[in-house]
Amino acid sequence: MSFHNYAARSGFACLVAIVAVGEAHAQQKLTLQEAFARALGDAPSLQAAEQATLGAEAGVRQADRMPNPTLDITAENFAGGSQYQVFDKAETTFSLSQKLEWGGDRDARTRLAAADVKTARAGGGVRRQDVMHQVALAYLAVQKAGAELGIANERAEVARRIVETVSKRVQAARDPLLAGARSEALLADAEIGVEAARLADQAAKSRLASFWGGDAYFDIELASFQSFSGSAGENVDGSAELALAAAEQERALAAVGVEQARAQQDLTVSAGLRYFHETDEAALVVGVAIPLPFWDQNEGAIARAESERSRLRFETEAIRRNIEREANTARSQMSIARAEIESIDARLLPSAEKALAFATQGYNAGGFSYLDVLDAQRIVVQARLQRISAFHSYHSARVALARLTGAFDGAGAVQ
Repeated sequence: MSFHNYAARSGFACLVAIVAVGEAHAQQKLTLQEAFARALGDAPSLQAAEQATLGAEAGVRQADRMPNPTLDITAENFAGGSQYQVFDKAETTFSLSQKLEWGGDRDARTRLAAADVKTARAGGGVRRQDVMHQVALAYLAVQKAGAELGIANERAEVARRIVETVSKRVQAARDPLLAGARSEALLADAEIGVEAARLADQAAKSRLASFWGGDAYFDIELASFQSFSGSAGENVDGSAELALAAAEQERALAAVGVEQARAQQDLTVSAGLRYFHETDEAALVVGVAIPLPFWDQNEGAIARAESERSRLRFETEAIRRNIEREANTARSQMSIARAEIESIDARLLPSAEKALAFATQGYNAGGFSYLDVLDAQRIVVQARLQRISAFHSYHSARVALARLTGAFDGAGAVQ
């Protein structure tokens, strides 16, 4: 075997291997749940939320600590005048002081920190729902682009068959040369449409893959797109925003408890030893410090915390009403899209396909012009594209409803 033949065969083998790898990638079916798993595993926003939760948990441990004791060292009666110029008559006191939180400050602090943990986790839940919502929409865009690419390929295939038929008729002098030129122009337009649809499909896949930093060499299933399968949750009580609002209300209640605890006066007790240099003797020293609440009983801070709690209660109600409005809008959009699809399936598409079949038969029999076939095919294509658009509207509304109701946490909520 010559070197050139060997190189040619080796190059062909490498090319076959590359094509085989590409086809293996292309045949890989990526489900929505797999897309969720990939995106959730590589989402910086979720990693940030996790760190926020870890920080809040550390705050609980810190809040449960007692105040540190204080070591006091006091020296008196030295470096003065006359007989107090030296340390002979000095008195030195060593004592430890400890603040006693009798007003429940420690428990209140800990409850507030625990509420911070719940708030951080609820915030992470909102971010998780956001990521899954964006991935679901990107997945829908890939499904829509794939369906449109299929229609573009079908349209191009019909145009190719028409060109073949028209060419034979032109050669047989049954159609003018203009008919052949126009059919070839229509084929070129259909092939351009295929290329545009292919690029749109690739762009949609690339955007979906960007959620986990992967490549776009995958395929997806289209059966669920052109069907009414899947549910989207009906109860807005599962909303991630409402869960976050509830956590914030709980935190506000804990903050009120902290301010109320601060209004209670805490004692500071101390005990120590006093040393008398003049007599070289020592004695015990004890003391109690009692704050006198003459001017400040923390009323303003308590009132502010109560107002914040009331504000969050009203904010929660506003959030609930807004979610219910948006959920009702999504349900209406689903109903409208479903009615449109059922009408297309029941009336428009059967009539258009029947007209295309008659036009094709008539053209083959010489009774119709190929323009009649193209016009009938155009109506079929428009009907199918309209159907795809309606399905996209249906599923987009369903995904929006799943986001509003927090249904993305369910394993099959958006399938």
